[in-house]
Amino acid sequence: MRTSRQRSLLMAFACTLLACISLSAQETEISIKYKPREQNLIIDIPLTLAEITAINMVGNVSWRLWGPDSEVAYFTLDTIRRNLDYRSSWSWESGRGGDTFLTEQLCHPFAGAYYFASARSNNFSFYPSIFSAYLGSLQWETFAETGFPSFNDNISATSSGIIIGEILHRLFLELDKLGTAGRIGATFVSPTDRVTAALRRYGPEGGPLKIHSASLALGFSWVNARFFETGEDTVSWSNPSAFFDFDLVYGNPFTAHSKTPFDQFDLNASFTISPFPLIHTLTFITNGYLASWLLADDEINQASNGITIHNDLHSTDRGTFLDLNNGRDNLGFYAVSMDYSVKWRRALNRSFELSMKTHLGFSPWANLTYNGGEDKDDLNLFSFGGNFKLFLELQHIKEDSGIKNGQSLTLALCFYSTWDWPGNPGFDNNSYFLYSNISYSFPLSSRFSLYMADSFHFLHVRPIHDAAAIFPDITRWYNNAQVGIKISFI
Repeated sequence: MRTSRQRSLLMAFACTLLACISLSAQETEISIKYKPREQNLIIDIPLTLAEITAINMVGNVSWRLWGPDSEVAYFTLDTIRRNLDYRSSWSWESGRGGDTFLTEQLCHPFAGAYYFASARSNNFSFYPSIFSAYLGSLQWETFAETGFPSFNDNISATSSGIIIGEILHRLFLELDKLGTAGRIGATFVSPTDRVTAALRRYGPEGGPLKIHSASLALGFSWVNARFFETGEDTVSWSNPSAFFDFDLVYGNPFTAHSKTPFDQFDLNASFTISPFPLIHTLTFITNGYLASWLLADDEINQASNGITIHNDLHSTDRGTFLDLNNGRDNLGFYAVSMDYSVKWRRALNRSFELSMKTHLGFSPWANLTYNGGEDKDDLNLFSFGGNFKLFLELQHIKEDSGIKNGQSLTLALCFYSTWDWPGNPGFDNNSYFLYSNISYSFPLSSRFSLYMADSFHFLHVRPIHDAAAIFPDITRWYNNAQVGIKISFI
């Protein structure tokens, strides 16, 4: 599946910015009488299938109008008949002539998210809705394009789609409780939820807001990067840029105790752009509890632990704006992980509290970009491995009009080590990816703070076995120093 750069930008930017704006809206009373959300499989199943089909039809038409290779969208009965032969037509894409990194790890996951949200909005619970994400991707790969279907597209759309889709569905329900601005934001966050609500006359759900905290930081930054390969010229730059960082916590992470998936999740999305030359970086980090148990809850300590599922995307590219392109000027890493997690907060005294979130686990599905071979082909390398993630925050508690907005010092550290997937169509390799971020905010008012941060990305790919004789190691790092204003919505 290939989509235009405009759709990708709108998807990433609108979901973040409009969600932030709508959080500031006030809750209003709803006088219209809505139908209750109750399972009725006679309606739920056909409507979910119809919505999945409609999503793919809209995607196919937009591809024909704006796609970079629109001819691939003109499917025929012959291509459908060929693609239905699972054994002979389905294959792995190595990156040579296949989808680019952002198509694989941004467009496919968001398509899977809309399939998943269709089922969730039609009264299916989390686990049955997984089949909806798989079926939607299967339908697209088989019916909506002339290219050969790929296993990796189907895996990415399903595995990431269930994570992003559940987040979008839950955010829709929260924003829909608010006023007009909130409902507009909810529509952009999850259009499939809005369609279902309109068709079935579902209204905003009652109850308190479940979003624990939300903030947006924006301002100016300075980008430094250096990409180099053995025996090749280095690629480096040092440029001014602008940034947007969005953080959201759903549910109290330190008192989570539930067997309902994503009753608590954390989300961070960041976008940086530099105009001369055009450089853009997209970071998307999230995790949600599949099941959680309370360890402690008193005046000094609050702690929960459990099993979390993660979706992480890091992409830096220089050139055409969101070109969806791999290349020598690209740094890309993506992983879906299953971890054991502990989230703990401790009151140090009346003025300070320390919080820690740790994650350790297995990444069964990872993808990274490689360009360093003699023929300079761009490759998507599919991998598996392990990861460790640590998030620390030291918070100075300052009560101001009932809102906590004191000084805050945070540290994030994410480390991944991966190996090539068995049967990988690329080559044997070991890879290492590191992401770190340190930030400090100083309150100017109850909602506004001065914000300073520095983030660092590091990727190293080491070909092994026969590949080592042809392909060199590559090492790429990127640093972003930021200063701006942080707005706390909740």
